[in-house]
Amino acid sequence: MKSLSFLILPFVFCALIIFVFVLEHVFDYDFFRLGIYPRTFSGVLGIFFSPFIHGDLEHLISNLSALPVLMGLLTLIHRRNYFTVFSVLYFSTGILVWLFARESYHIGSSGMIYALASFLFFGGIVSGKKGAAAISMITIMLYGSMIWGVLPVVPNVSWESHALGAVAGFFSAFIFVKEQHEKVITDKDFDFKTPGFEKFSLSEDFSKIEYEFKE
Repeated sequence: MKSLSFLILPFVFCALIIFVFVLEHVFDYDFFRLGIYPRTFSGVLGIFFSPFIHGDLEHLISNLSALPVLMGLLTLIHRRNYFTVFSVLYFSTGILVWLFARESYHIGSSGMIYALASFLFFGGIVSGKKGAAAISMITIMLYGSMIWGVLPVVPNVSWESHALGAVAGFFSAFIFVKEQHEKVITDKDFDFKTPGFEKFSLSEDFSKIEYEFKE
């Protein structure tokens, strides 16, 4: 079960999206006013709620065809800090939309989709690792056509959410992946003779003092 723990966040998040959509239709209520309405006090709520709100079934299916895949890749690759990365992408995308998008209600999780795709793509490039680079290639092959979504070519589509989500993913990749890539192990990363860890000797010159790496 522990090996599948990376699926919990994608499953719960997407299940909540479906639940909200069903709730709207069962009670014949439209939650669009809980979307992001830029530069208004009430629109701040949309930063928290807009990714869960979808206009119709086509909108819902379109987003759910990509969102769980990208979230699964994120939680699989960044198992140690995926929740932090996801939270930063979530709120930074919402805040950017609230600050810079046109005055209209912006709903749906497509902004998060672009943020995740951008983060995974640029993160693989910044990391320089073969496995991460492969993820970049997979992302661009599966979702490369999404590039057109950042242009204002389709009426009633929040291209701002797409573009600003991609911007959030781009900068987050440089913040998180570059920081992780350049991390230097210091003395604080070691413990003396802590039981339960595999021990090794650094050098006989240190009187066989044993250090253990503390993850």
